[in-house]
Amino acid sequence: MNDIKQQNNLKNLLFKEGLPNPETLSELRNNPILLIDIGYEYVEQGEYEQAYELFRMGMSIDNTDLDIVNGLGITLCEMGKFEESKQVLEQALKNNPNDAITLANIAGVCWEIEDYDRAIYYYHQALQNDSEIEEIYYNLINLYMDNDMLHIAYITALEFVKAFPDSQDAKDLLNDILINMALCNI
Repeated sequence: MNDIKQQNNLKNLLFKEGLPNPETLSELRNNPILLIDIGYEYVEQGEYEQAYELFRMGMSIDNTDLDIVNGLGITLCEMGKFEESKQVLEQALKNNPNDAITLANIAGVCWEIEDYDRAIYYYHQALQNDSEIEEIYYNLINLYMDNDMLHIAYITALEFVKAFPDSQDAKDLLNDILINMALCNI
């Protein structure tokens, strides 16, 4: 409970008067997990400028921490700065070519800039490196569906259901694809 209270107090202080004071900065340097948690909370709340500043600060502390790098990449993407986001994530991939989260995040950026072939490539790479992340399947299938590749979406959805037999999302997605396929044949 103290961690939550500390996190809320720190968050309230962070951007009250612009840049964090030296005491707050020192706290974040000593506790990068707190920086990451607050940064991702800002992203979830749509407070991208604050998330950007926090992750940028995090990069000055440790530019090899994948949570920080991915946070910055996601934030830049959400801000519509796709090329910058792509550059940050590609640099992370140079150092960690098998990180499924980074691969999935760069796939998302490629999807946003309508580079669908690269998005599909990166999602497949992410699944090859970690097939235990449901969101990667979900995003890949939706990408196929958005591009009217229903048969490939169907095959991928079967793999999704096989990998996660208890996932209602996987089953619902498979059913949606079947309905779309049936409607296309009418």
